[in-house]
Amino acid sequence: MAAAESNKLDIATDVKCPPHKFYEMLKYTLHHLPLAFPETFKTTEILEGDGESVGTIRLWTYVLPGTTEVLSCKEKVEVIDDENMWIVCKVLEGDLLDQYQHFQIKIHVIPQNEGCSVKWTVEYGKCSEGISDPHHYLDLFVMNNNKLDAYIASKA
Repeated sequence: MAAAESNKLDIATDVKCPPHKFYEMLKYTLHHLPLAFPETFKTTEILEGDGESVGTIRLWTYVLPGTTEVLSCKEKVEVIDDENMWIVCKVLEGDLLDQYQHFQIKIHVIPQNEGCSVKWTVEYGKCSEGISDPHHYLDLFVMNNNKLDAYIASKA
C-alpha cells in the first residue's frame, strides 16, 4: 500500500471548567467515558499499561453523532505533556483504518482567562481519493468537550 498523503483537521471549543480539571479528566479518567456517556461510548478496555501514561493501549467501542452503528478503535497513547497539557494518541486498529491508512489525535487544553479552550487535531491519510475527511469525528470531539465540561461542573 502506498504511503497516504497526510491531512490535518482541527477544532477548538471553549469550556468553562478550569483547564487543569479538564486535562486531568482526559488524562486520568478518559477510560471511564462509557460510564458518563453510555449513549456515545459503549465500552472501553485497557489492554496494556495503566490507562494514564504513555504506552497505554485502549480498545473503544463508540457511536458517532447521528448514527447507530457501533464502531471500534484500538489506540495507543504516544505522548503526554503535562506542562503544556496535551495528549497524542495513535489509532492502531479498528473501523477508522478501513478508510484511513493512519489516524492520530492530539488533544490540547489551553488555559484562558476564564475556563479553557480544548483543541482537537486529527492527522490522517485517506485510503483512497473517494474517502471523505473525518468531520464527523470533529463533531464527536465537540460533543465530548461539552459533555465533559457539564460532567465536571456537576461534580464540583
